[in-house]
Amino acid sequence: MVNLIKKQKLVLISVIITSLVATGFAFAQGEKKAEEPQVIKLSLADALKMAEENNPQVALSKLAVEKAELAQKELKYREKKDKESEEESNNAPSLGLPQIDMFKISTSDFDYKYNMEMGKKNAEFGLKMAQAGVEATLRNIRFGVEAAYYGALAARDNVKIAQDALKRQEELLKIAEVKLKAGMIAKRDLMDAQVQVARAQAAVSTAELGKQKAYINFKKLLNIDLEKEIELTDAFDYKPAENAVDLNKLIEDAQQKRMDIVEAQGKLDIAQLDFDLTSKVYPSNTFKYKEKEYALQEAKMNLENTKQDVEAEVREILLDLQEAVANIPVLDKSVEMAKESLRLAKLSFEAGMMRRVDVSQAEETLKQVELQRNQAICNYNLAKIRLENVVYIPVSGGISTGAGSTSTPGGFPSQNELQNTGSATGGALY
Repeated sequence: MVNLIKKQKLVLISVIITSLVATGFAFAQGEKKAEEPQVIKLSLADALKMAEENNPQVALSKLAVEKAELAQKELKYREKKDKESEEESNNAPSLGLPQIDMFKISTSDFDYKYNMEMGKKNAEFGLKMAQAGVEATLRNIRFGVEAAYYGALAARDNVKIAQDALKRQEELLKIAEVKLKAGMIAKRDLMDAQVQVARAQAAVSTAELGKQKAYINFKKLLNIDLEKEIELTDAFDYKPAENAVDLNKLIEDAQQKRMDIVEAQGKLDIAQLDFDLTSKVYPSNTFKYKEKEYALQEAKMNLENTKQDVEAEVREILLDLQEAVANIPVLDKSVEMAKESLRLAKLSFEAGMMRRVDVSQAEETLKQVELQRNQAICNYNLAKIRLENVVYIPVSGGISTGAGSTSTPGGFPSQNELQNTGSATGGALY
């Protein structure tokens, strides 16, 4: 009886130990799984939200507005204090002695009025640019992310096209192997089929590398760890616009809202005020008058040139969109024809009525047409977002690819330039 109890205790202890070991192993496996990198699934909307939240340029652009507002307040405060100081000086009791004050401020002096008026205009311009810069920064980020997302989608779909082409070549190789055993083709034809499979495999590897590069650039833009895997959940979409685009309306809107035109118009307004103030004191035959007159003419020419550049950019992007719209239906038909040609070629090859090399050519034609269609849809989506943004920001000068970068596409002022502009208040006063 005692021996039985001892045996039962030993069995119970063994069960407990086994249970603990199993539990510990399961726990360790759970920790290991938790440590494994998870795939980040991203829709375009998710990517846009992430970019806006993580990009420091948004905070910098808002800070530029605050700095510009502070510059305006400081200038108004200085003007108020100068007037109060002058009034106190004028109302001070006279002791009958001559008063010599080398630092006395006279708000009626030309230099003071000039500096104050120019300071106000510069501060107003700085604030306007900073406020426009907030929207421009957001649009800039969205434009860059959308373009990178579409580029990554195109690279991903190119991999699928290459993989499908490899499968077709492998099918042709199997057919060639069967026909060689039946004595219907020479060994050279089989070797050529093997070469085509190897080429298709190399094309898949190249497409995979292109996808990896596109994904790396996209992850850099979103500040995602480059080791993390991402999965793009959206697909290319082609929806022709229901209403025709009004080119004249686009140009009119762009020439009123574009960042570079706002800047050129602001500089013209400053040059005009500078000339108006100067011409009241300096005659037309003086160097000062001519200097301001030339600056005004230059600002006018710069505004006109900017308007022409904007119109040309709008027209060019609309043509790109129209070209993509025209190409896609043609390529759709071309893909259908290429698929049918390949189907018939395979049947003819199996029946011994066509050479294997001709079938391979039909397969290559299908792959190339599919790649062209994929690129055309990518171009269409890129042209769409460029047309949506060209009314507000330049979009033909490049795309900012680094979330921490201070560069901006199209050549409009960076945040550093906006901040410097916002603090311009007529340095002679300070």
